[in-house]
Amino acid sequence: MMGKLQRRAIVAKGFTLIEVMVVVAIIGVVATLVQFTFAGNRPEDLLKESSDRFKAIFEVASDYSMLNNIELGVVIKKNSYQFLGYDGTRWAEIPEQNWLSNVELPEGVELKVALDDLPIDEPLLFNADTFKEKAEDEFTLLSKEEQEQQIIPQIYILSGGDITPFSVTFRFGEQSPQVMADGNVLDFAYKVTGIYSVPLTTQGPILDE
Repeated sequence: MMGKLQRRAIVAKGFTLIEVMVVVAIIGVVATLVQFTFAGNRPEDLLKESSDRFKAIFEVASDYSMLNNIELGVVIKKNSYQFLGYDGTRWAEIPEQNWLSNVELPEGVELKVALDDLPIDEPLLFNADTFKEKAEDEFTLLSKEEQEQQIIPQIYILSGGDITPFSVTFRFGEQSPQVMADGNVLDFAYKVTGIYSVPLTTQGPILDE
């Protein structure tokens, strides 16, 4: 009898720990959003804040992926990014998880994603190409209308904790040059990089390419 009670206590503690971790993760995201809402709006601050916000949300999303055993994908656009969940057939928004929905960048800030030429010194712990090919094969089975609505992410967050290598650069677009007080144009950027797993690394300010 005592052994059964002890096992039940352990199971209860396990579930409680997961619940606490989920709550902590959500609180972390909310705190991050509040922090960036009240941060400064100088041109040089916007790039750093935008890159820090992406890094924070990405890392919490990785925890969410492992805790909920769900594969996530990140869709990078010119002025926004979005986290999607994979249901075995297609990528879709995750219900009731607004913090993973489309994140718009401040006006003038643009994104550029790179998946090659990264400092990878050892083999990946998983075959990212196989995962991508599976998604692409299932994409071809969809109807034309479904294909038009389907979005294929550039970055993948696997439930085992692995991520596909990437770097995302935050910079000001050519149509929105930022002129400094001395008359010079702001030409630096911030880069967020992920290789095998979180945490991500941030470089900046670096010269914009």
